[in-house]
Amino acid sequence: MARKNGSAGANDNGGACDIFLHIPKTGGQTFHNLITREYRQESVLDTHCGLLTTQVWDQFIVKRKGEQPRYRAVIGHMKFGLHEILPGPARYATFLRDPVKRFISYYLMLRRMGVVPRDHRFDLKRPDWNSSCHETLGRELDNGQTRALANADWDLPFGECSEEHLKRARANLDRYFGFVGLTERFDLSWMALKRVYGFRWHFYVPKNINPQPDHSLSLEIVEAISGINRFDRQLYAHAQERLEETVRRYGVALRFELGAFVACNAVHQCLHHCRSWKKKLRQALKTERVTSEDLTSLRAVRR
Repeated sequence: MARKNGSAGANDNGGACDIFLHIPKTGGQTFHNLITREYRQESVLDTHCGLLTTQVWDQFIVKRKGEQPRYRAVIGHMKFGLHEILPGPARYATFLRDPVKRFISYYLMLRRMGVVPRDHRFDLKRPDWNSSCHETLGRELDNGQTRALANADWDLPFGECSEEHLKRARANLDRYFGFVGLTERFDLSWMALKRVYGFRWHFYVPKNINPQPDHSLSLEIVEAISGINRFDRQLYAHAQERLEETVRRYGVALRFELGAFVACNAVHQCLHHCRSWKKKLRQALKTERVTSEDLTSLRAVRR
């Protein structure tokens, strides 16, 4: 369903299926938990695609083509274009993230998973920068967000993402996406999405946060990553404009609601951590394996 900056609520969307396109390392796990609480679990289709390789996506598409159920929402890793095989109209929403931060987070995740060797090094002298050790690495390195929203061919070589792909991605974003948020402004984006789609309040605790904020990439590599992701940077700037437009539309009421949400969510997260540490302490006491670090952490949470 073609629509720009839509304002229909989740229960007043013309019967459209809401597609939440999760681009890797944009806060999608946290967002996923919020969405599944907004919709009934049985009415949400999770793509469960994990690392989005060609084989995984092809298998998902083949399976979906043989099904006819109507879902209220679809969420997960995917390329743009899923609406073409779903019965009935659809509208999209997604989050974008600063391209350099997103790729570094993705790269560290692959190394932590063992998909990319821990001793891997990028080599700017090689045509593919030594990114061929996994199918998704080169794709995400070379304007991965633009590729996803432009529905670029899977076999598009590294370094071949172009101005034409950026134009296509922006056109898709403006035509089909009722909302686009930013990972760096997650709370504001969530409150804006709540307004646009008519969602209820849902608090959250961040999920799937990279436990390795430090990386071994040199300044030269980081600058090269920024350079090659010039289309992602332009797309991100366009998403910033879209979000600001939404914020202006809802004015002071949205700002007031955001302040209230941030305060309440901070309490929610504090209570969650307290419960987690109490549970951990009880388990440790049962096994008589309480460490000084456990007690220090528990005291810190209580304060």
